[in-house]
Amino acid sequence: MIEIAIIEDTDIHARTLQAYLQRFADENQAAFYTTVFHNAVAFLENYSAKYDVVFMDIAMPYLNGMDAAHALRKLDKDVLLIFITSLAQYAVQGYDVDAFAYLVKPVSYADFALKFVRAYRRLADRETNGIVLNTRQGSVKLSPEEILYCEVSGHKTIFHSVRGDYVQHTTLSAVEKRLDGALFCKCNHCYLVNLRHVKSVSGDEVEVSHAGQSHTLRVSRSKRKAFHDALRMIWGKLPQEGENDESC
Repeated sequence: MIEIAIIEDTDIHARTLQAYLQRFADENQAAFYTTVFHNAVAFLENYSAKYDVVFMDIAMPYLNGMDAAHALRKLDKDVLLIFITSLAQYAVQGYDVDAFAYLVKPVSYADFALKFVRAYRRLADRETNGIVLNTRQGSVKLSPEEILYCEVSGHKTIFHSVRGDYVQHTTLSAVEKRLDGALFCKCNHCYLVNLRHVKSVSGDEVEVSHAGQSHTLRVSRSKRKAFHDALRMIWGKLPQEGENDESC
């Protein structure tokens, strides 16, 4: 089920979005679980990266939507963010927080459906490209965005994810092929890192972080150039790095 958060301080606008979501769900045989927050402070307090889509009003008391979006991106890089605003001029600022779309008030259902169907398809693509893992509790499907990094452990691979750790009898090379094109790169022969969750790189270490989870991994000499080149595609220029060894 797709989880959606609506951050909107005006009840009538929040109810309108809920009605539009229900209509869209009925028309597309979909299922949504929606939570409404009347201010961004309440939304960000004890935030859990469980939402697939966030509708964020911009003009709100206590903390405006644009500042809240910057705070959100520090906690969750992957959630689809759709702004709601009376002023289209905010669209340029949305690039800084990777806004997926804008809805300009008063929001019509036609405009809502046009924007939201793109988000819905994006989420469907994530599900299609997921990896199915077998656990004692049954099968678990992880989307690439949910994986923080994969780690070799003997003849097994540990998937460290936003939902927890999963151990599989497979090689890291096999996993890398399955995640091809999904912005994953080895920082050494032990770790395959999701570059979207890299918080910092310094010396021979890279910090992988998401929603309060933080892991420090070794960057080996042999993998350093390829790893840094991959990061440059996302970040731009990186700081100068020191030498290191091949250990995990």
